[in-house]
Amino acid sequence: MNILEIIQLNYPKFSLKEQKIANYILENAKFIENMNITIFAKNCNVSTATVTRFCKKIDCQTFANLKINLSSTYLTVPTSSNKNNPLLKVHSFYKDIINITKHIININDLKILYNKIKKAKRIYIYGLGSSGLTGTEFMLRLLRMGFHCQAITDSHLMIINSSILNENDLVIAFSLSGETVDVINAVKLARKNKCFVTSITSFPTSTLAQNSDFFIIVPNSNLLTKNTFVNTQFSTIYILDVLTTIFLEEKEMKNKMNITINTILENQKK
Repeated sequence: MNILEIIQLNYPKFSLKEQKIANYILENAKFIENMNITIFAKNCNVSTATVTRFCKKIDCQTFANLKINLSSTYLTVPTSSNKNNPLLKVHSFYKDIINITKHIININDLKILYNKIKKAKRIYIYGLGSSGLTGTEFMLRLLRMGFHCQAITDSHLMIINSSILNENDLVIAFSLSGETVDVINAVKLARKNKCFVTSITSFPTSTLAQNSDFFIIVPNSNLLTKNTFVNTQFSTIYILDVLTTIFLEEKEMKNKMNITINTILENQKK
């Protein structure tokens, strides 16, 4: 696990000042190598002592060690051209997120979720905002492979639905922060009714993760893309692509998907 992954996974444990440092590193990792600790602290709006404490908290004894760890990551080294070129800038971000996701995700975790989906009688996907849109995309894929699945993106409907679940059902909850109150409340009620809950979130210490039977961690691209419209769900979509690829390795699943494709094409001709 590289230093950026360590910073993200420990982000909820940091103090407010330490989160300022973490935010700055996640947003400017490629530009820190030539900074001294005084300039770095000034850019983060914290003291040098706070920077030193932060470094030790992530197992870097000094600021110099932090810079060495940053320089050894696989992130793309920027050039003056792609720094000012939106096409290259977004491309660089996507490459970074895919690389971080690939290193964080354990394929065995996806196989566990794969088995839970196959065994569930009914599958319900919870998410609000952009997480809800991602959940809806996942629902459409599962429906096309023959699963009984529904995406719920309204907080009241989540509570209503959770109140009538049982041990044969599966809830998959999406929230990058892991602190979306309405999703957490629905998940708690679902578990009370003995429904198995899987969450997809960015922080293992989040309230959502701690109230799930099983969770999968994805990078929080919100920390890397503040004040932009770059897709914050990119890492989540990436693992859903991997998961559905696992499903489509089965002949039965692939056949069902092809049936839906052919049905749509036939109806378009009418």
